Amino acid sequence: MKMNANTDFLYRALIYVALHPERWVTAREVTEAYKLSHNHISKVCQELIRCGFLNAQRGRGGGVQLARKPEDIHLGELLFLDDDKPKIIDCETGIGGSCCIAPACRLKEIFAQTKRAFLDAMNSPTLDEVISQPKLVSLFDPQAPK
Repeated sequence: MKMNANTDFLYRALIYVALHPERWVTAREVTEAYKLSHNHISKVCQELIRCGFLNAQRGRGGGVQLARKPEDIHLGELLFLDDDKPKIIDCETGIGGSCCIAPACRLKEIFAQTKRAFLDAMNSPTLDEVISQPKLVSLFDPQAPK
């Protein structure tokens, strides 16, 4: 499975915000930290707010903060915010229409098992496990111990 850019940016924004729990973080700050498009990060932050991962405060001194504790956010929750039913393979309506070997092919079943295993693996770790790495903290805070 391949993550799309939006999902990648969701994780990056959430990680950055989680590393700064003591204050409101702006989309501009996340943009500069990762050297990404401000437009993309702004959209991602809006999506994280809409889905209940971030709280927002408008105005001077505003920004976003985590809406939940990092230990309560499982990484798998973010995987398909923009895609309700992701498919690895689509035998019915794929490129060229319905596949002629679908009735006898096990490929779809094998991919479905792989997808379940991947989702199970992603639903176990939490955001807290990601941000608790000292080296990660030091990348965004030069004063942090290495």
